[in-house]
Amino acid sequence: MIFSLTRIKHEVKFFIFLLLFTLHFTLFTSPASAIVDPLSSPNNKFGIHIIGANADEASPAAALVNSSGGDWGYITVLIESKNRDQKAWQKFFDDLRRRHLIPIVRIATEPVSSPISGQAFWKLPYEGEEVAWADFLDSLVWPVKNRYVVIYNEPNHALEWGNKVDAVSYARVLDKTITALKSKNDDFFVLNAGLDASAPNKLPFYQDEVSFTAEMESAVPGIFNRLDGWVSHSYPNPNFAGSPDDYGKGTVWTWEWEREFLEGMGVKKLPIFITETGWKHAEGIKYDSRLPSVELVSRNFKEAFTKCWIDSAIVAVTPFLLTYQEEPFDRFSFKKHTGESQNEKILPTGRDILGVEYPDYYPMYQAIQSLPKVSGRPAQENKADLSRSLVYSTIVAGENYDMSLAFKNTGQSIWNEYDPLELRAIQGGETFNITPVRAAGKIEPGNEVTLNVRLKASEPGKQKLSLQLFAGSKPFDDKIYQYDIEAKSPVALQVFASLPWKKDFSGEYLLKIVSDVMSATAKVILDQNGISAPLEGKYLLPDYNFDFTLYKPFYKPKTVGLKLKPGENKLDFGTLEPDFLSALTNPKEFWRLILGD
Repeated sequence: MIFSLTRIKHEVKFFIFLLLFTLHFTLFTSPASAIVDPLSSPNNKFGIHIIGANADEASPAAALVNSSGGDWGYITVLIESKNRDQKAWQKFFDDLRRRHLIPIVRIATEPVSSPISGQAFWKLPYEGEEVAWADFLDSLVWPVKNRYVVIYNEPNHALEWGNKVDAVSYARVLDKTITALKSKNDDFFVLNAGLDASAPNKLPFYQDEVSFTAEMESAVPGIFNRLDGWVSHSYPNPNFAGSPDDYGKGTVWTWEWEREFLEGMGVKKLPIFITETGWKHAEGIKYDSRLPSVELVSRNFKEAFTKCWIDSAIVAVTPFLLTYQEEPFDRFSFKKHTGESQNEKILPTGRDILGVEYPDYYPMYQAIQSLPKVSGRPAQENKADLSRSLVYSTIVAGENYDMSLAFKNTGQSIWNEYDPLELRAIQGGETFNITPVRAAGKIEPGNEVTLNVRLKASEPGKQKLSLQLFAGSKPFDDKIYQYDIEAKSPVALQVFASLPWKKDFSGEYLLKIVSDVMSATAKVILDQNGISAPLEGKYLLPDYNFDFTLYKPFYKPKTVGLKLKPGENKLDFGTLEPDFLSALTNPKEFWRLILGD
């Protein structure tokens, strides 16, 4: 008895150990999220910051970042809380998918004016707003698998964070927003608000980046290790007009300085997203000779892209800003001012009196456009739902059948954009003589395509058929569509019917055949006894229910339901009733109905 109890205790201890080991392995060695490393596949780091979520900006953005061999470049775009319009943003995301643009979404509250100074600042998020953002952003079908979301903007500026710098509150909001997004969908790739590395330490209006991040870490320990990537605002200061050769904090190399001090804080190595950078230029609504010309800015961008922003950890560089036609950001704009000519030095957009055309964009647009780029191939979720299918469980051996399957694109990719989409038989293909069926045209998310599979069983017998979608040589997803199909002997029909007051029932009749899977008509000849010769029903399916309706002029049609079996099937319609009303216009037939033969 003592031995038994001791043994039981050891077994319980072993079971607890095994359970704890399993939990440890599950929690700490399994992937924590479904995001993918954006640098694990070809990545085009070129991007641009845009203001308007519309085709007017998406089109020139795509022409800029997907040029010179590039594809799937990036855009950074702002969503304010008052603009959480699901239909409008879904339309925009669908357009980005077609243009091969990857969105980096920066969420924002809304600007308000101070009742004291009248100066505008961004409101603090309301309690629970992280849930509203998670619900809204999760309602969208994103163009690519990673859903890049930047949590607000430069909170070490008072005007960007409720008119008062507060690292503790931002850290807590960031923490709650990460939790809300990740609990909704693991594909959210969460990024910090870019900080102003050049901000002075003048609380409560400004706080330097080092002390601000230290306070964040103290308020929420490990907050930076919860991020999926790091956003950097690598501006060339001072006055957004520094040299691309300047190095360190407050230059176009700010991202590297930030990476080093983050590593010093024990933060894991994060992929870098430079969502804001760029030079102020002299050209704007008013010309300012103290600032670099657009020609110099163009050279600066080329040097930065070819010497500074070439690190393998940089995922995207989206300079600020594609187009802005008003102060204070007109001097960052790549697009020329479209209003009245602001200075004689600037050539007017459009045509001059001689009909000469000038570009709508400053030369830094063409300079970046000409730089060689990578053809990106970001991960996209391939998903298909079988919305309708017509697959027969029994067929007749030796006959051809067309079976249709309708698939709805419920993923992110546009089917047939890269590799051809095909439905293939991975089991039973030879048995049923099936060849791959290719989808025609491009099928965008939300749309359907119907694929018709032709099959034929050479011999009777029960076989399994397994179908799967393929994109090129690879399975499209892990769904396999399996069916049990039995090929049986042909069906034969023999029709029996009689007519009242007649001794001879011979003549031509019409037989209509209807079921859930088919509809057909056939002529039937009955002899004087009202019996047809056996009729071979080549395409009639054994074990299916059919409605058979027999027609003869001046008689009421009669319907018989029958589940067919292989071999001979008797269709006994009994006596057809005369249709006197239809015969009134034909006196001869009317009297024949009354008097019989």
